[in-house]
Amino acid sequence: MSKRIIVTGIPGSGTSDFSYKYLGITDFNIDSFNIAEILLKLAQESPKKPPIFAENLLNMHPELLDSLRDRAFDMAISEIEKYQEDKDRVLIDMHAQFFWNDVLTNAYDWRYLSQIDPDLFITLIEKPSTIRDRQLQTEQGRLQNHGLRDLLLWQNMEVNVTSGWASNLGKPHYVLPGQQDPEIIESLLHNAFLVYFQMPMTDASSEADNMITEFKNRLLTIGRDLTGLSTPLIDPRTIDIETGGDVSKREETAIRTQTVHRDMNWYIAQASDQVAYYPPGTTLSKGVSDETTRGFETGKNTFVIYSNAHTSPFMDMCTKVFTSEEEFFNFYPEYMQQRLERLSRH
Repeated sequence: MSKRIIVTGIPGSGTSDFSYKYLGITDFNIDSFNIAEILLKLAQESPKKPPIFAENLLNMHPELLDSLRDRAFDMAISEIEKYQEDKDRVLIDMHAQFFWNDVLTNAYDWRYLSQIDPDLFITLIEKPSTIRDRQLQTEQGRLQNHGLRDLLLWQNMEVNVTSGWASNLGKPHYVLPGQQDPEIIESLLHNAFLVYFQMPMTDASSEADNMITEFKNRLLTIGRDLTGLSTPLIDPRTIDIETGGDVSKREETAIRTQTVHRDMNWYIAQASDQVAYYPPGTTLSKGVSDETTRGFETGKNTFVIYSNAHTSPFMDMCTKVFTSEEEFFNFYPEYMQQRLERLSRH
């Protein structure tokens, strides 16, 4: 039986690029379905009616739209079942929610999710201004002209709905940044091991940021040496916080609140491990400290690399503190091998 992966995300979050990249990085025989594209194609194929284009599709009566959606899922599921013995992986790219004319509606039906019976759910998230820029490149995006706060709330709902699917079906669900390397799919299909990589961001200099990237690359290499795949890792720097005078006060508040919610309640909640790296010379970060405490108090293995000689007793609220990078990298490969064995899904 093939492994089945459902990828959700609102338009502009990068699901199509993510799925396309995944198709090109493995030697597996992969089948992929984009439900929105199938639905749109069906809307344009009736020999008795004029075609319905993307900018008008969601203006359709809900029952007519549901009928098209059902046909799209029926077609995809028929193909999946027909060739399931020949495919190693099946990737379904779909939306959980439509947001059109200020109304959120379901883009799914439970019976189709049960028939697909996915092994893994992934929701991609992205910076709201990036999503907005991408949406404005399409006619339907220009018609709706969503603000940054609307996009954040829509994205939040997309995560919540997909999380509900996964919970109901008893399958894992991960929230990943849109720029995530899709190779992580192969790790998460077989293992619950996932690192949330922490670092001081707000006041980090370019030199410190370069050191953080070098550290991250060494951490990724450990996974390649052990499994042939990069260490499964989430880097919060892939979605930087919005800045600029064109962001309203209400949007700024939503962005800041959602950033904390994302890191604390999505990234940390799904991670098995946390690694917090302070480049030499940097000072303690409230964000890193709060995240480490949250992880430690929710059962994660949390590791801190901090080279300053004198530390607060509160620094002990983690699994282990390392005083140098080399001390950490001397320890971590053997630890990770053991951790992978314990967190295997088999």
